[in-house]
Amino acid sequence: MRFLLWSCILFISFSLLSGMPTENSAGMYNYPLVKLLPKDSIAVQTDSIIKKIAQTNHCRVIGKISRPGLSIFYSGYDGRKGENITNFNGPIEIGSCTKMFTATSILQLVEKGNLSLQTKLVDVLPDITAYSGLSTIDGKNYMDSVRIFNLLNHSSGFPDYFIDGNNDAEIALHGDSTLRFTYTQLLSLAQKTNKPYFIPGKGFKYSNTNYILLGMIIEKITGMNYSQYIQQYILNPLQMKHTYFGSRNPPENGTPGHFKGKLVVMPATLAGPAGDIISNLDDMQTFIRAWHNGILFSRSSTMSVVKNEYYQPMSGNFIKYGLGVVNLLDLSLGHAGQTFGFQFYAGSTSNGSSFVLSIDDADVSIWDPAASISGLLQ
Repeated sequence: MRFLLWSCILFISFSLLSGMPTENSAGMYNYPLVKLLPKDSIAVQTDSIIKKIAQTNHCRVIGKISRPGLSIFYSGYDGRKGENITNFNGPIEIGSCTKMFTATSILQLVEKGNLSLQTKLVDVLPDITAYSGLSTIDGKNYMDSVRIFNLLNHSSGFPDYFIDGNNDAEIALHGDSTLRFTYTQLLSLAQKTNKPYFIPGKGFKYSNTNYILLGMIIEKITGMNYSQYIQQYILNPLQMKHTYFGSRNPPENGTPGHFKGKLVVMPATLAGPAGDIISNLDDMQTFIRAWHNGILFSRSSTMSVVKNEYYQPMSGNFIKYGLGVVNLLDLSLGHAGQTFGFQFYAGSTSNGSSFVLSIDDADVSIWDPAASISGLLQ
């Protein structure tokens, strides 16, 4: 994993202004909006990071940054047109950031006593006909040892249904937005496309298959459609009115995504609980802020577990993956997402700052600017 912009990260000391966030009756936090001075160092350096990525890769990059008690600001540059971006309201595919919503839902069900992190997968979804081959290695089936936390932190060893390491081949195979996939079809596709990676609990390998199964668990326990649950227990409480599901409501006027500079539109049902959600900067800023403050959970202990436990090395010691959350260099907690047309990152820092970032080309790394901005917000 390359961090080309790591040298841009400055460990900056500055005095916090008065006016910390206040909680309103809805349980949300109000952050004072302070007009930036022209030479605000964080804003200037964020603009520079975003502009450099956009110009170098000829893509469109937008972001929103919030610093409690200090400022909220937007930044964006269009490297194709060579101009600053002023409209930040459009819909954006957030890809695997959807996994934070799925994981949050599972943890809500854990709080309600419907299951635990140690619950076996086969105890929740006993009919393993559709997925028995996901954990068969050298003729032995290890499905009975897979637990809920193994799905959340990608330690199940289950194969992905995407072609490993070959986005060009994946786009050539499934680059038709009219294609439709069911959960069962995706599980079957995973078993045909890749072999199990390892015995459950013996390693880490990012696999969208894990989150398809988690979506099935949500539906099995609640009797609700996955999108209905997310709508009722996350989107509505946070008043995220511009967030929806691409498989149910494809955007009519959305900004198109790209891969290597070419327009790409993949079928939303290929993502499901692993990456189906479409949102915008404002709504995702609301979500990551609420997530950071534990508003979506009823117990403070849940957030403590999420922030501190079950992490697996994802890329050396640079990135760690926990219960649906990424720890990026110990600088921010959040998640990255890719939809073959977009890259997205939503992150929060220990001091309460947060940011969301979108790149409209899936071949451009989101990790470099995410790391740089995470460092600036310390």
